[in-house]
Amino acid sequence: MVEHLLQNRQKVFNQAGLARVLDVSPSTVARIAEPLVKSKVLLFERYEKGMKIFAFNQEEPAARSLVEFYEKISRL
Repeated sequence: MVEHLLQNRQKVFNQAGLARVLDVSPSTVARIAEPLVKSKVLLFERYEKGMKIFAFNQEEPAARSLVEFYEKISRL
């Protein structure tokens, strides 16, 4: 999930859509997302009818460090 978010960091995702793309259950997405939201790497909003929306938080220093690391290992 983290890799997918890093590859698509300009996009906004809903929990069901992420689960579908990653071929996992929505509860798995929620479980993985929870520590990322707590560390502010992921932004989280709940919208109408309980829809959960996630976005990569590029302003957070930890998220920027992840991007830098991902870009470095991608070049290997």
